[in-house]
Amino acid sequence: MKTMMKRIAMLTLSACMLVGGAVSSFAATGASSHYTVSILGHQTNDCEGTAKGEIVARFSSPYGDVQDYVICGECGDVNGKSCLSEVDDATANFSELCVYQGKLDNGERIMTVTCLSSGVNAMSGVTANVMMPWDAIEGYDLYLVNADGTETKIEPYGTDWAYIDVYMDGGTALIRMVEQ
Repeated sequence: MKTMMKRIAMLTLSACMLVGGAVSSFAATGASSHYTVSILGHQTNDCEGTAKGEIVARFSSPYGDVQDYVICGECGDVNGKSCLSEVDDATANFSELCVYQGKLDNGERIMTVTCLSSGVNAMSGVTANVMMPWDAIEGYDLYLVNADGTETKIEPYGTDWAYIDVYMDGGTALIRMVEQ
């Protein structure tokens, strides 16, 4: 009887370990799968008429879902509707800075950074040294989406304030915010 009980206990333990391993494997796969992002281009925004103020991005899920978004880096609109919130107290090495963040309807959390040149063009080919409160990015890893669709991890630094360096490639920059 004792031998039989030991076998049942061992079988139950083995089954629990297998199921637990499968669940944790599934959870790890689900956590790391995310949309891939392609930059389709930059265009003049409708809100202020700023050249390169909007970024056109395509989000593709691992399951084949594809969604295109027109994201305004100057007012936070997505596909013409108010969606993103302005990051308070953000400053940069350029005088006219716009930083917005929020969640898209596909669940992806993003941030945009736009530096304006004389209010008529979003700057490109420059690096913005952005300073913002830590709580604006706390709990997230930041990935700059490059024009070719690759992503570059941004490493925030600083003690009292978070500093990030954002290369403005083509106008408004798009940053994916991935929960840690």
